[in-house]
Amino acid sequence: TANAFVAPPARTDSAASSFSLNAATTIESAEFPPPLSRVDRLKRAAQFWSTAVPIIASYYGKSLDLKLREALLGQKLTEEQIQEIWDEQHEIGAVKLSATVASLKGFYVKTAQIISSRGDLFPEQYTEALSCFTDNVDPMSPALAKAVITQELLNRDETFEDVFAEFDEVPLGSASIAQVHRCVLTEKYGGREVAVKIQRPSIESKLMGDIANLKAISKPLQDADALPLDYYTVFCELEKQLADEFDFVAEAVAMDRIYNSLSRTMDGSAPTELPIVMPRPVSGLVSRRVLVMDYLPGVPLSRAREEMQKRGIDPESPEAKLFARNLLLALTK
Repeated sequence: TANAFVAPPARTDSAASSFSLNAATTIESAEFPPPLSRVDRLKRAAQFWSTAVPIIASYYGKSLDLKLREALLGQKLTEEQIQEIWDEQHEIGAVKLSATVASLKGFYVKTAQIISSRGDLFPEQYTEALSCFTDNVDPMSPALAKAVITQELLNRDETFEDVFAEFDEVPLGSASIAQVHRCVLTEKYGGREVAVKIQRPSIESKLMGDIANLKAISKPLQDADALPLDYYTVFCELEKQLADEFDFVAEAVAMDRIYNSLSRTMDGSAPTELPIVMPRPVSGLVSRRVLVMDYLPGVPLSRAREEMQKRGIDPESPEAKLFARNLLLALTK
């Protein structure tokens, strides 16, 4: 049938063992960080809100200041003047929030990613200041990345070199949950160029614990009109999205399902040419926390502007805008 698909076999032996460790564990000289304790999570939440609360208070203060100017001093500001005041307030708050996210990392990076992608909900100053967290987060060390692959993916009698002929130590991208490396498989596994997505150790308990604490703290502030951000809504949206992001076997299944749907006609009666190029998971090299897939060279959309500038192309030029329109048409046609 059109919707039929075969899930890539996942590693189910000790190679796919859990990251739920009670203490830091060392594998091949790489230290696996332990899950956060409840006290650690509370400390992280306190550090975040020690920055967030002053930002929130500054909006209340600015709102009150504008009302007092009008009520007591009779000052009538134009819409342009009011917008300029709020733009300055947004800029200050965005810089402080970005610095805090960079310090705490983990879940807070995920929050930044959501905010930066929702220009329809949040001020431009926040989306721009937090856009750097899309795929440029501090990566795991090469030793730790290899140790995760070894623990999650390799069979008991295999070495890293039995599976990978090449491993680029500088990741293609690094985000809050995982990072991706370009690799080349050995001839035993097909000798192909691949991208390997590696989940950060203990990240699931770390992120979900942070969300639970922050939801509890932010709910009383949900109806505050003076705030530029509805923190509680952001955290609730994150909680829903994150539940599926930790299982790479499910992600591989979804990749195959999308491929099979796009590679057949609408009624599923016959194969058809794919309208896009998409990576496929590598059968036998998928676990819950490591996903090996086809490597597709290119430039991420998040770095398109930077790439244009490197090539001497003005991102605001008619040619660049034409490219953007054509790209949007290709994605929505």
